[in-house]
Amino acid sequence: MQEIAARIDQLEDTLCRRLDKIEDIVQKLVCNTMSKAEKNALRRQIYRQQKEARLAGRLILPEGHVLKDRDRRLLQFVPAWAEAGKAFGAADQPEKFLTWLVYQWNSCTYVKKPITFSGSSFRVWVGHLRHPYGAGDLMHYYQKRGSCPLLRSEAEYQDWQERPWWRWGVVVLMPVYEAMHESFGGLPERFQKCVRLLLGGFGEYEVYTGVYWDNCETRPNVNKMMKRVGPDYVSMLRACFTGLRAAECPVVVPS
Repeated sequence: MQEIAARIDQLEDTLCRRLDKIEDIVQKLVCNTMSKAEKNALRRQIYRQQKEARLAGRLILPEGHVLKDRDRRLLQFVPAWAEAGKAFGAADQPEKFLTWLVYQWNSCTYVKKPITFSGSSFRVWVGHLRHPYGAGDLMHYYQKRGSCPLLRSEAEYQDWQERPWWRWGVVVLMPVYEAMHESFGGLPERFQKCVRLLLGGFGEYEVYTGVYWDNCETRPNVNKMMKRVGPDYVSMLRACFTGLRAAECPVVVPS
């Protein structure tokens, strides 16, 4: 019986391959008999069908600022994102996890990207229009500042506190962190730290005894903590920047 089943499967595979070849030949013959206008119409139809299939299940952009209010519709994606986060955590790859998550949220969740890039700046959807932000304005990422971007003045400290990317940590990353929470403590220490840094005060990461990482902390304490966690913090910002700019997902979930 097993031999007969295997033989049937083999015949089915052979028949499917032959039918595919016949279909290709028929399409070529049909195309050769079509006018230029008919070919263009067929090409547009195929493109529309491919686009509709690609965008199936995606969300319409929210009416408000994409970084200010939590989009409850994202909850349907959180379990899968959390499972991927556990896989990245087991491999101790926080940078790759953030790059992957940012790319999934920005490029694979909505019909149109919440954050696009053009004219050397990010364009953030704020409801009916897009507002331009440089990488520094959006997330305080400055490639020339090095791995320890100390806050040199009160004005810079205030700017750092109000960067919109802190809100991304709350409205997008926080639900994923919460979904991972039961197994989060068993993941590598650096992975835990790097993810919690992007959550600001909600991550409750203790850098020094009694001093927690928080964008609402005083400037002297922030600069003190930056000397210890600055390299990891900048590495996380770079990972997010990479995820926003990527045309295709640059990382894969570890098996």
